Amino acid sequence: MRRATADPEVVGARGRAEISRRRRAEIVAAAATALGRLGSADTSMKEIAREAGVAPGLLHYYFASKGELLVAVVAELGGQITDTWTSAMEGIEDPLERLVAGLDAAALLSARHPEVWRALSDLSVLSLSDPALVEPCRALRVRFAAAIEAEARGALGRLPAYTLVSPRNLAAAIAAAIEGAALGSLVDGRDASAHFQALKVMVLSLVVAAYVTAAQEPPVARLAQLLRPR
Repeated sequence: MRRATADPEVVGARGRAEISRRRRAEIVAAAATALGRLGSADTSMKEIAREAGVAPGLLHYYFASKGELLVAVVAELGGQITDTWTSAMEGIEDPLERLVAGLDAAALLSARHPEVWRALSDLSVLSLSDPALVEPCRALRVRFAAAIEAEARGALGRLPAYTLVSPRNLAAAIAAAIEGAALGSLVDGRDASAHFQALKVMVLSLVVAAYVTAAQEPPVARLAQLLRPR
């Protein structure tokens, strides 16, 4: 959890702008943490200020309303989720291994930071009745699905799998499954690792189907290796 820190002595507009940017980011991160712990109904601006370690009045300096702050939180959550996916693939060249690494990273995020998914779930439900949150929540999912789609295209390569399912639709389904598995583990209080393992099996099964459709021998040994628990 990031807390506000004392501002260093700086001179000039650039220094003040940097302090402002940093302070704003700290408040948004604190709001995301509070939402993930308490839920939106019980997260007041006062509670967010306490989480950030700042005076409540300072929140209103940066955000005119709680609604405006929640919009910023959606962007923060989207960054965490998408960055978790993409950073898991750094240094990995094999397309199938990259895809599995992303799924493993999503599973780890669910296990270690369930508050991310609780906050996202709360804000998604709020967006159904709050027009200001609709587009940010939609953009979050579009961004995450786009990152998944890039890896799906690499994993499927030139195989004629597009006749089975388009990479875009596959990515949307994977993103929804990740969110559903994470949320389900919060609701029933159970570890979601088995659900994420099942998701990996389903995704790699499509790769097998793509090879079969192309009348090629699927790399069964390679796929089995990727499915081994890590």
